[in-house]
Amino acid sequence: MSPSKIVITGTISSGKSTLCKLLEQMNFKVISADEVNRNLLIPGAKNFEAIRASDEFEKAFNNDSLDKKKLAQIIFSDREKLKKLNQLTHKNILNEIERQIELLDEKVVFIEIPLFFQMDERFDADEVWLVVADYQIQLERLMQRDKISLEYAKAKLESQEQLLTMKENSDVVFDNSTSVEHLTKELKKTLKQKDLL
Repeated sequence: MSPSKIVITGTISSGKSTLCKLLEQMNFKVISADEVNRNLLIPGAKNFEAIRASDEFEKAFNNDSLDKKKLAQIIFSDREKLKKLNQLTHKNILNEIERQIELLDEKVVFIEIPLFFQMDERFDADEVWLVVADYQIQLERLMQRDKISLEYAKAKLESQEQLLTMKENSDVVFDNSTSVEHLTKELKKTLKQKDLL
């Protein structure tokens, strides 16, 4: 029997990874789309080769190595290039996630997909759990985490789809503007309601 698939998503620096860590500590299986993509970006892997074959991203390469920071700057300053990159990589990421899920013997599996609502490719999820945080808190977390300027942090945040649409299309919304303790409490409450704890 295949497991129920619950997607964890949210805006940048809202606390998706924190929620996923809490789930792992409770012995739930969590698959990270970012981790899957990291493995697909190893030289010779599908996404590495797809990006290298595209003329639009040559500046992100130094000989045979991909400079991810350069790639990030290219896509955040040009929406068309971001769209192109997503077209090249998202299908491969979702196919690999599905492959990993098929190998599992679990009641439920959580899949962290940061850009779930921005993807043209659809992932067949049973539920979507959204993590949100106060805009100012997101900005501070993002600047601290990525060691970037306020302007760059704002640009990154503004590239996210409108929060309202995301909330409307989610089954559960966690507000992570306060503490990990508060998030843990809310998570346990939700897991009990869903008969998963």
